[in-house]
Amino acid sequence: LPSTMAFPGRRKTVAIGSNQDLHSHSEFRTPPSMKPEVIIFGGYGTFGRIVVRELAARGNSVIIAGRDASRARKLAEQLGANHRGVAADVNSASDCSAAVQDCRMAVNYAGPLDACVPNLLDARLLNGCHYVDISDNRAYCRRVQDHDAAFTAQGLTAAFGCSSLPGISLAAAMAAAEMRSDPPCSARVTLFIGNDNPKGEAAVRSASQLVGRTIDAPQGPLLGFRDRQRVPLPAPFGPRSVLNFESPDYDLLPARLNVSNVQVKVGFELFLTNLAFGAFARLAPRAGRNLLPLLGKAGGILRSIGCSGGVVMSELFWPDGATHRVAVVATENGQHLAALPAVYVAQQLCNIDITSPRGAATAVDVLGWQMLLERLTEDGFILH
Repeated sequence: LPSTMAFPGRRKTVAIGSNQDLHSHSEFRTPPSMKPEVIIFGGYGTFGRIVVRELAARGNSVIIAGRDASRARKLAEQLGANHRGVAADVNSASDCSAAVQDCRMAVNYAGPLDACVPNLLDARLLNGCHYVDISDNRAYCRRVQDHDAAFTAQGLTAAFGCSSLPGISLAAAMAAAEMRSDPPCSARVTLFIGNDNPKGEAAVRSASQLVGRTIDAPQGPLLGFRDRQRVPLPAPFGPRSVLNFESPDYDLLPARLNVSNVQVKVGFELFLTNLAFGAFARLAPRAGRNLLPLLGKAGGILRSIGCSGGVVMSELFWPDGATHRVAVVATENGQHLAALPAVYVAQQLCNIDITSPRGAATAVDVLGWQMLLERLTEDGFILH
């Protein structure tokens, strides 16, 4: 195996997402000699906040942008000097163009991205600023790829899907493929979510809309949150039941690994959550799309049941019956799996001494699957 995979199970003791070094300032003004490097749209949201804190902790100057200026400025004050918050609506072309002035990188998490006007995908508005998002929305990732020529012409990178799916899942699948010289015939990707992870309202609503809906898979149509299977997750979680899920992996894995059959699954730690999604998908899909977001809000009282961990696992299957699995495991702080690939990509693109791909690209294209998995282990996650 490559050297980056020669230490499965080894874990560094790293406080992922720690904010103990962050301090509060009552007021901040950008020094004339300093140009903020990274702007994060939706930076005070559930996942955007993680990206903001991680980039700031790693030495980047950040601008937090959103429709609510007070929330953006409050978070910037918590980060300390060299950071600021601004009012900017991602659906306004003029706001986007003004906000990215003097920035080298724009990170988009003003979700739900599928409902956003694609202003940040207009390379002309970015004024020489690279683009990163952590969307796992399949349609939006295709939209980014449709802008490949425009970004290439401007010498810019538009990195899409820098999240658990398809960022980590694609890296894990490519690592598993390296174990043999012949191509696999099918693939299965699993996202497992610990119950004690905060769920953003947009993420819950987006997942609920998939209940019973058709998923366009290479082997034929699937139905969202149907086809329950049992998958062998690594310790400490063990075998878990999972259901059909939507992901850009359906498009990326056939193109990258030449597989003709792709399944993407999601599993929730809390049995009642799995039961609710599966039951609505089988019996009353339309009711589930309306009721599950309400149940998601009420479910906050149950967050103390379970853990904050999570798993992203990719499995490849060969015609002779062989199976190779690669998984990234978080025993805690599982939400960081959804945010850190964007952090790594943003830092890479901010480095003017490193040549990166131009045009639409995945996190694997920008970093390489080896570096992406290595960075995750350095940040305390376990590679199996």
